[in-house]
Amino acid sequence: GDQDPEDSNHIKLQSLGLPTLEQVTVSHLGGGAPGEVEFGMNAIKALQPTFKFAGFAKSSYRAMGVGTNQPLNFTGYGVLKNKQTGDAFQAKTVIRGIVSRIAPDAFDRSSAFGHDHQIGEVTHYELSVDNEEWFYWDYFTSRRRQFGVDELTKARVLLGIE
Repeated sequence: GDQDPEDSNHIKLQSLGLPTLEQVTVSHLGGGAPGEVEFGMNAIKALQPTFKFAGFAKSSYRAMGVGTNQPLNFTGYGVLKNKQTGDAFQAKTVIRGIVSRIAPDAFDRSSAFGHDHQIGEVTHYELSVDNEEWFYWDYFTSRRRQFGVDELTKARVLLGIE
């Protein structure tokens, strides 16, 4: 999280699953239609990013405290490499939510032991590559941008909130 830069788990992080971006859709089959169609509702389904830590992380169990789930910022950094040119680029994600699931691995003496985590109640998500915003979404401000283009401006105007 961003709360304490000294509380980094980058050494324990084994994997980070960015959330699936999927539209909310509604099925419609008109009375005389030759088939069903799925219409997009200009919204995305709940985001559910995941990550895996090696071993134990006290901060995870603390964040999972029932009744004390304060939303946290989870920041992930990665390096992407262009295989053709060899250039390296920073990838960065910021996710705001709570630790909603911790699943310990089954203990096996011959295997690494870790914990799978899920981030729930996601209200903010952003992804940038090489300092270019690819995706930005914030529930409370009704903002959704892709490559800097706000997709919901017209909807906010029509609803009278902008």
